[in-house]
Amino acid sequence: MKLLSMRNLHLWHRWLGIALGVLVLLWFISGVVMLFVAYPKLTQEERIPRLEAVVPERVNITPHQVAIMLGGEPDKLRLTMHQRRPIYHALYEDHWQSIWADHGNSLRVTPDTIRASAQAFLPGLSIDHTELIDRDQWSISSSLHPHRPLHRVSFSNGNVLYLSSRTAEVVLDTSRSERAWNWLGSIIHWIYFTPLRFDHHEAWRQIVMWLSFPATAMSLMGIWLGIDRLRLRRRYKGGRMTPYRGWAKWHHVSGLLAGVFCLTWLFSGWLSMKPFDMFSGRKLSTEESQHWAGKPGYGLLPTLPALLGTTEKIGEIEWIYFAGKPILLGLAQHRTWMFDTHTGARLAPITTTALATQAAGLLPEAQVKTASLLTHGDRYYYGKRLETVSPVIRVDLDDASATSYYVDPATTRVVASQDNNSRTYRWLFAALHRLDFAPLDNAEIPRWIVVILFSIGGVILTAAGMVMGWRRLTRV
Repeated sequence: MKLLSMRNLHLWHRWLGIALGVLVLLWFISGVVMLFVAYPKLTQEERIPRLEAVVPERVNITPHQVAIMLGGEPDKLRLTMHQRRPIYHALYEDHWQSIWADHGNSLRVTPDTIRASAQAFLPGLSIDHTELIDRDQWSISSSLHPHRPLHRVSFSNGNVLYLSSRTAEVVLDTSRSERAWNWLGSIIHWIYFTPLRFDHHEAWRQIVMWLSFPATAMSLMGIWLGIDRLRLRRRYKGGRMTPYRGWAKWHHVSGLLAGVFCLTWLFSGWLSMKPFDMFSGRKLSTEESQHWAGKPGYGLLPTLPALLGTTEKIGEIEWIYFAGKPILLGLAQHRTWMFDTHTGARLAPITTTALATQAAGLLPEAQVKTASLLTHGDRYYYGKRLETVSPVIRVDLDDASATSYYVDPATTRVVASQDNNSRTYRWLFAALHRLDFAPLDNAEIPRWIVVILFSIGGVILTAAGMVMGWRRLTRV
């Protein structure tokens, strides 16, 4: 009990605040920046329009021949155009390989190839210099591992492109302003410094986790102390509800107004590091993905046919399987099309019944409970996912974890999956950390306003506490 006395709580709160105050202040500020400037990445909306239109008539090499040339069936196979020539890109576990689709020769990536690809992506801009790197501050994402090392191409206006040393494709783009804002946003918020995040991932995770946990405890103590000092009936001298003045008063009042937000925000940030593997989002297992595709092998695929049924420019073609049937995905600027691999005819979206039938075998001893069309998403499929792919089919199974799959009928892709564990994580992290709950989950601007207002309260709360802490440290 002595440890939990108000005096001890006050001391713990004070010294934790002195130790962590600057970091918490930066977390508030960087969180607001991240509302408007995301960590650099190349989106499909940026990439696809810059690709040349695929010309199937120029393809002379079949996917089966590609598999023979490269020594086995690839995990993924794509077709694009490079300098008006068709080219296959095949993924084998942890690296890409590229073969010309007209003559069957392997792509030889040279400095001239890289400069030509970069110039085609940003025409009209002059290239300052190029260099080969393994990674830097902006290219630490694990999704880039199959493309490493990377060619970094810097332009005179401050734009930087990162190109694959294996396929000569642009895999990441950044601008000068994007990089500048991220130093005040994502890098500070996630403590995303390259040597730590890239080379010592588990150490980075432990550092973030065990900085956010004591910060959560500090916030909880502050709320307890703030309520204890508040007087609504028997007020302090002069009718005041708080005994404090100056910076202490600002700290007390802002803590009462924004303290709960500060607590839930720090707590959910701690949970985002998956402490003790308690909660996490759900991803498809290898077994689920293999069953969903039912892939028999690329040897069954013929030469690419002419694509029929659309006049929209197709920038990339990908071979996929659904329930053992090969399908061509044509990626255009505004949507993705499905084509028959033999005739090239455009395919209709997959029916709900077909998707439910395939989902029935994803989990042993589980049966489909319901399958329904979602035109506006639900509490677990919303926001940016909903904007990217909608409508979707939700297939609910009757297993112990109440697993659900969200499937895009226009491409057969499983775009999300949920179970009881991931649903709990959605409420403990997304709802608390991003205020992603009704009515704010699909209302971006109102949510921004609420987050910014609470963050201002958090900045005042933390800044006032830092002033008090500094005065305490420098008091003679």
